[in-house]
Amino acid sequence: MAEEEEVGRRFGALLRSHRQAAKLRQEDVAERSGVSLSTINRWERGIVRNPVPTELQAVCRIVSLSTVAAGLALGYLAPEDVEHLPEPPGPVDPREAVALDILRDPELPDNLRDSAYYYLEFVRSQAHRQQPETDQSSQAAS
Repeated sequence: MAEEEEVGRRFGALLRSHRQAAKLRQEDVAERSGVSLSTINRWERGIVRNPVPTELQAVCRIVSLSTVAAGLALGYLAPEDVEHLPEPPGPVDPREAVALDILRDPELPDNLRDSAYYYLEFVRSQAHRQQPETDQSSQAAS
């Protein structure tokens, strides 16, 4: 029983630190992930018994926690199971996570998803136009 409590505390601390680093409240994580607030609260307090994989994945995605790191903390994976894996990508900006959630929302009609996508493409093109000239173009001018 003591080992189970230690695993729960380890995962809870990891989850809490990622949530706080993302500047999210437990309520925000619950709303964005679809996982109940009471479940997130229990997990952060170290009360974790056989989490539902889809809930675990959803919460990890929202707080930018690698599911591999979560699996290690929960004792589902051993370090030797993952030593051959590449390093996980860095944390995702919470705003990016929200944009991805919107684009992946199965209830969003295709025409609205397309509009959101084209708007993001437009914003990117505008940002590229506003970038300063590269060193090569400024050197060519001199």
